[in-house]
Amino acid sequence: MNTENTSIFAPFVNDDEITDFLRMMDLTKLTLNQKLSRVETLPGGLTNKNFKVFMEDGTLAAVRMAGQGTANYINRPAEKHNAAQMAGIGIAPEIYYYDPKSGSQICEFIEADTMHPEDFQTRDEVLTSAAKVMRRYHDSGIEFKSRFNPIAKTKEYLEILKEHGYDKRYEGWDRMSEALDRIEKAYAVNPPKQVPCHNDTLAENFMYNGRVMRVIDWEYGGMNDGYYDIACVCVENPLNEECEAKYLEAYCGGEPTEEQKARVLISKFLVTTHWSTWSLVQICYGKDEEFYWEYGRTRAVDACSFLDNPNFEKYAKLIGCE
Repeated sequence: MNTENTSIFAPFVNDDEITDFLRMMDLTKLTLNQKLSRVETLPGGLTNKNFKVFMEDGTLAAVRMAGQGTANYINRPAEKHNAAQMAGIGIAPEIYYYDPKSGSQICEFIEADTMHPEDFQTRDEVLTSAAKVMRRYHDSGIEFKSRFNPIAKTKEYLEILKEHGYDKRYEGWDRMSEALDRIEKAYAVNPPKQVPCHNDTLAENFMYNGRVMRVIDWEYGGMNDGYYDIACVCVENPLNEECEAKYLEAYCGGEPTEEQKARVLISKFLVTTHWSTWSLVQICYGKDEEFYWEYGRTRAVDACSFLDNPNFEKYAKLIGCE
C-alpha cells in the first residue's frame, strides 16, 4: 500500500509555491472585496503560474504567480508602469493589484480566445489584427520606463552564467557571438528608432474575440526597435514566407522597403540569440535542464539559420555592419 502523501495542490502548485498561492488568493478576495467561488489553471507561460479566478458575483480575474528568480532579470516596477500605460489605451488588461518585488499580480480577465501559432499560420484576420494592434502601440507615443536592448540583455544573461560558473554553450555560439558584436557596433553608430515594444510576442500573448485584438503579459516590455516585435511574431509562431509577407505588409501599410526587410531579418537573429541565452539562465536558476536546454538549442539552430540566409550579409551592411 502506498502511504506517500500527495499535496492537494499538485501538480499545478509546487510545495514551495503553496504559501504564495494562498497569499494571492487572499489578496484577490481583499482587492475585489468578495469571496472566491472557483479557481482554474490557465495554460501557457514558461516561468509563471496563471489562474482564472471566479468571484462570488460572477466577476472574473486573472492571477499570476511570478516565477521564482524572475525579479533578478525582469524590471518589475517598470513592467507595472508599462502594462498600465497599455491598459490605458485598451490594449493590455487593467491591473487590480501588483507586487513590484515579485511581479505577482491580479488583473482583468479578458473574455477572448487565446491565440496559438496555428491561428497566425492559417487565419488572415488574426495576422492583420495582430499587425494593426502592434502598429497601434508602436505609434502610440507612450514612453515606457524601461528599455529592452536585446544585445545588452543577452550580455547581461552571459554575466549571470559567469556568476554561476555555467560555461556550456550551444553549437554555433562563436558565430552568434561574432554577429552580435557586429550588430552592436552598427547600432551604436546608427541606432534604430525606439518605440514601446512588447518584446515577447508569441501567439499566446494575443487575445482575440473576433473583433478586437488585445495583448497580455508585458514582462519584457520596454523601448526597443519595433522590428524586434515583428521578428518575434515571425519566429515564435513560426510564419512561413507567405504569412510573414502578409503580416509585414499589414504592419507597414503596404509593400515593405528593403531596409524594413533588413531590420526584420537582423531582428530575427537577435530574438533567437536572446532566447537561447535566456534558456541557459533558467537552467542556472534550477529549472528543468532537459526542457530548457532543448528550448534554447532550437533557438540557437534558428539563429545560425538566419546567419546562413543569403540576404543576411547584404542586410547587415544595409544597417551599417562592417
